[in-house]
Amino acid sequence: MDFESSTHFPYSKYLQETFQAKTYKIVVASGLTCPTRDGTIAKAGCAFCDLRGSSSFYGKKGRGDSVKEQIQSRIPGIQKRFGAEAFLAYFQSYTNTYSDVDYLREIYEAALAEPGIRGLCVGTRPDCLPDPVIDLLEELAQKSYVSLELGVQSFEDKSLLWLERGHDAQCSIDALEKLRVRAPSVHTCVHLMFGQPTDTPEVAKNAALILNDLGVKGAKLHQLMVLEHTKLAELYRREPFHTVSLEEYTNLVIDFVDHLSPEIYIERLSATATHPDECIAPEWSRNRWAPHNKMREMMLASGCKQGRRIISKGPTTLS
Repeated sequence: MDFESSTHFPYSKYLQETFQAKTYKIVVASGLTCPTRDGTIAKAGCAFCDLRGSSSFYGKKGRGDSVKEQIQSRIPGIQKRFGAEAFLAYFQSYTNTYSDVDYLREIYEAALAEPGIRGLCVGTRPDCLPDPVIDLLEELAQKSYVSLELGVQSFEDKSLLWLERGHDAQCSIDALEKLRVRAPSVHTCVHLMFGQPTDTPEVAKNAALILNDLGVKGAKLHQLMVLEHTKLAELYRREPFHTVSLEEYTNLVIDFVDHLSPEIYIERLSATATHPDECIAPEWSRNRWAPHNKMREMMLASGCKQGRRIISKGPTTLS
């Protein structure tokens, strides 16, 4: 039995079960921005977010063609490198539901029309899901696979405030409850970040218990990273704060996995800095395999098994 199947339900297994084929994501730029960058909430973005991807804007003219061109240019390389047989169009950077429904329909349908594309993955925020957008996602999901990657980051208000997210935890709870009721065909994957100095000791366990009761399909974990060209970098240099060691972070992951329903897939246990030279802290985030192997050893040694510590369902409201 391999590491993943012995400890948790991995994303690769979920994709194989869903599509019966080796499936990979094709990153597609939507040209959209974010309410923390356009002045609606703020102008400098969340505290942890840099400007990577800002050049993705391709304007109004020919926007559907641009989606087509991006997909057609990227499929051959991924197909050759990984032997992929099916693809998902992944609208990743910034907030990909942050527009009018007509524009969203155009870019989503342009992606779905491309040969080899089996579905959509749409990254967004919990405060950017008005009813008409949710209804569009459900409409598309009744015909094609649609995954909504929801950047919750934390269910703790103190951490959300520190990260300058511009929404509270109840906003995420409400969005997830609305998606469960209004868009049952959409596969929702929740992004969570552990390692804020404001986190409580129960942050990982509580997050897992909340997800168990909200109908989500997946979870995607990453550690807090201090990257160049972010507000956190400025703060860290001015007033250095604690960032998690690999051992501390792995213990949080173990707590999360142990309390997560075995029916929820885990897309990622940790992240690796895309540009290692721009990662200020924690240092272990600059490397991929050494941290991965250490996490693996610790998880196996602890007896980690997805769902083994579930006693009762988690809360769906916050006090």
